[in-house]
Amino acid sequence: MAAYVKPHWAKFLVAVAAMAVVASTEPAVAAMMQPLIDGTFIDKDPNAIVMVPLMFVGLFFVRGVGRIVATLGVTAVATRVVMQLRVDLFNHIQHLPQSYMDATTTGRLLSRVTYDVEQLSSTASKVWLILVRDSLIIVGLLGYMFYINWKLSMLVLITAPVIAIIIKLVSKRMRKSSRLLQENMGSLTHRLEENLKGHRLVKLFLAEQYEESKFHGVVNNLRQNTLKLVVLGAANSPVVQFVIAIALASVIYFAATLEGDAAMSPGQFVSFFTAMGMLFAPMRSLTSVNEPLQRGMAAAETLFNLLDQPAEPSSGRELPAPFSGRVTIRDLEFSYGEEQPVLRGINVELQPGETLALVGSSGSGKSTLTQLIARFYQPTGGSILFDGEDIQQLSLPAVRGQIAYVDQEVFLFNDSVAANVAYGDPNGIDEQRVRDALRHAHAEDFVNAMEGGIYADVGEQGGMLSGGQRQRLALARAFYKDAPLLILDEATSALDNESERQVQAALQEICEGRTTIIIAHRLSTIEHADRILVMDQGEVKETGSHQELLALDGIYRQLYREMH
Repeated sequence: MAAYVKPHWAKFLVAVAAMAVVASTEPAVAAMMQPLIDGTFIDKDPNAIVMVPLMFVGLFFVRGVGRIVATLGVTAVATRVVMQLRVDLFNHIQHLPQSYMDATTTGRLLSRVTYDVEQLSSTASKVWLILVRDSLIIVGLLGYMFYINWKLSMLVLITAPVIAIIIKLVSKRMRKSSRLLQENMGSLTHRLEENLKGHRLVKLFLAEQYEESKFHGVVNNLRQNTLKLVVLGAANSPVVQFVIAIALASVIYFAATLEGDAAMSPGQFVSFFTAMGMLFAPMRSLTSVNEPLQRGMAAAETLFNLLDQPAEPSSGRELPAPFSGRVTIRDLEFSYGEEQPVLRGINVELQPGETLALVGSSGSGKSTLTQLIARFYQPTGGSILFDGEDIQQLSLPAVRGQIAYVDQEVFLFNDSVAANVAYGDPNGIDEQRVRDALRHAHAEDFVNAMEGGIYADVGEQGGMLSGGQRQRLALARAFYKDAPLLILDEATSALDNESERQVQAALQEICEGRTTIIIAHRLSTIEHADRILVMDQGEVKETGSHQELLALDGIYRQLYREMH
């Protein structure tokens, strides 16, 4: 956290200085009890009668100003730290490798950026303020008490190790409960997000009660761990206060038995007793702050663990010349972890402007191959080259900037049509390019019919549009990017006949003049491809044109018969 505080060191030092001023006024209040009792009430000193009340007013004015400055300073630093931490987390998540995103639920990542940061926010502001200010107050009051009577002060100090042991034991349990609480919050967010996304499926399968039961289990676990944390926090403070009360009673007893030179004047005793009584509030604050402190510490562990996750390698050189669209795949192999290879010995050469179709049963490796081309994963063997340059040696922008990708599960942001079509354009939305892209994608008519035209909102994940309309907007996005390499992953698999006809017309336009890789289950969509690769269990089994593969009477012909 120190690295996040460092840019705001000036505000931080002002806050610490203000805390020190507040802390110094605490023993000053106790010290004023002696002249108040001895000078004002016993000796009836006229100067003391005037000056002591004025000093009280001045002292509490300084205390008030100091508290305001300290609170504002710490809060200003804490809110900036939390803001920067959230920004860094969001930015880091953008660059995490696909393998990490596959293994981590969206709910847990959401919980990190929302719930965990909130826990750390409390530590960075309220907890930090109490820790520093009240620690200084305790040191100041103890110093004054030792100045008045060191023997009685030792009685109070003896309780410190006992209190430290109690806090240590409780802290360990609190940290563990806090970690479990964060896991519960991640599970809660995940369950809620998954249920909201799949609400149609839940209703169709009459699974409301099943989902309610699962959600109840998650919420109940959250309740139990929250209760454990609250019980620990509730027990912590009274136990510490009881130990302090024992010390307080001992001081009263021994102070009453002091005689001779060791005896204190009424003013000294009241001053000492006041200082000791004032110790009670900061010590209580320090023990009660243990719960949010442990929550914040547990949150910091998970947050910085996420920030420590290595980002996907992005460094590399740029393409020496504009990409022509020539893609070479040599002896490519890939496997997910320790599993059997998903791809084995793939060798393909795509010429600029060529259309290559990938067909095969589910799990044959078609989508994995296209994701390797986009560098979402690193191959375990072999290489992929753009114009003879190994993409592993190129920067990510140099690779992904050459690719337009249209997935079967079109993702649209909850924004306008124009913002979705021009997505990623560093120069902002170019209206004319958006309209041209929509026209080429055969999407112009339905967009113009929408209220607001190209600035009409499409709803969450394009919920205001039909499947065919979403698909055509995805094609318009690809037209807008105008990349030399186009990847179409089953872009018509979920469309009705009319929507497919319109999308097919758009596909013919978008494929023209650029290297295209098409994954398709409907073989009618790839009959005019320049070349077709038939994949099975991660290997290329057949290759050729539509007519050549039919003549082979192999896997492709069998797939064709099944479709017809």
